[in-house]
Amino acid sequence: MTTPDSPLHDKAALVTGSSSGAGAQIARELARRGARVAVHCRRAMDAAEAVAEQIRNEGGDAVAFVADFCSSQELRDLVARVEARFGAIGVLVNNAGPFADTPFRSLGESEWDCVMAVNLKAPYLLSQLIAPEMRRLGWGRIINIGATSGLVRSHSVYGLAKAALLHLTESLALEFAPAICINAVVPSQIASARTDRMPSYKEAAIAATPLGRLVTENEIARMVALLCMPEFDFVTGRAIVMDGGRTLPRFPRIGS
Repeated sequence: MTTPDSPLHDKAALVTGSSSGAGAQIARELARRGARVAVHCRRAMDAAEAVAEQIRNEGGDAVAFVADFCSSQELRDLVARVEARFGAIGVLVNNAGPFADTPFRSLGESEWDCVMAVNLKAPYLLSQLIAPEMRRLGWGRIINIGATSGLVRSHSVYGLAKAALLHLTESLALEFAPAICINAVVPSQIASARTDRMPSYKEAAIAATPLGRLVTENEIARMVALLCMPEFDFVTGRAIVMDGGRTLPRFPRIGS
């Protein structure tokens, strides 16, 4: 049960792609800290409703919404519906982001369009739509969920979109200051049921991580929530990489 002194009491939060996985955990964490949460899905309304119901059962306020971000009009309609239910959105978490690593030589135009639309265009449009009310109220937080795929060059259009998302984060932080802080949380491979179904890959990913494990959905959710706390009021335009040291540059040791 949240109280009036909860950090995000009475602030509305929109978490995109929050019907499952890290997005669902982010929605739950923000609700525990007092936010009224819009749980978004592309198609899985039953799963989104289940997340919202769990939040309500714990004393929070949450509603599930459906919108396909491959359509700009559905995105705009989503913002209108969320604002009609909750009022001005104070926290925006751009989490939705379909993965695709089809090689560029065979990547279809429709796949390019969808991956770019959801991973990059949607965060730009949502930020543009929501920022005026944040500025009017003098406070807002936008957190973009990136991926270390944006730091390598082997994840095709997904990596390209996530790399551009970091550029967007920095640019918007400059434009929207001082009322709005905009940051990115950049996890590497996440510990999840999906990863568990790929044991060889999971083992290799852990072996390549200096801290010897994968980042968890709870850790990502807590970091997102922390970026909304007063302790982070002077942090903006930054990418917080949560990869256990995996992407740190290392020189190969000869003969070892």
